[in-house]
Amino acid sequence: MQLPPDAPLSDHLAVLFGQMSRAVSRDRGGPLTRAEYAVVSLLDHAGPRRVCDLAENDGPDVSTVSRRVAALTERDLLERTPDPHDGRAHRVVLTDRGREVLHQERRRRAELVDEALAHWSDTDRDHLTQLIVRLSASLGERAATIERTHA
Repeated sequence: MQLPPDAPLSDHLAVLFGQMSRAVSRDRGGPLTRAEYAVVSLLDHAGPRRVCDLAENDGPDVSTVSRRVAALTERDLLERTPDPHDGRAHRVVLTDRGREVLHQERRRRAELVDEALAHWSDTDRDHLTQLIVRLSASLGERAATIERTHA
C-alpha cells in the first residue's frame, strides 16, 4: 500500500513497519518472530538484563515479556543467570545458540532491506540510517518523558 506523499509521517511509518513485518514473515519464515527478535537483539546490544528492564525497553508489560523470555529459554536461545547486584533476582542472557540464531536472522533481514534499497545511492542509504537513528532516539526520549509524567 502506498500513501500519498502528503500523508502524515506517522501514517507513512505505520505502513513502513507493516511492510517490513510482512516482508520478514513471508520471506522463508525466519527463526524469530518480530517480538522475539526485539528481545534477543536488545540483549545482544545491551547485555544481560532483568525481565522488567526488557519490558521497559520493549514496550509491553512484564508478564508479556516474561512469557517471551520463557519461550526463548525453552528453545535454548536465552538463559537466566543470578543478578550479581540482587541475589533475589535473575538476569537474562543470550546463549551461544541464541547469538547464532540472532546473527542468522539479522543477515536475513539485512538482505531484505538491501534488496529494497539496491537502487539507492550510498549517500541516500547513509542519510536514511542517520535519520532513522535520530527519530528512534527522539521517540525514545518522548516515551520516557510520557512515562515519567504519567507515573
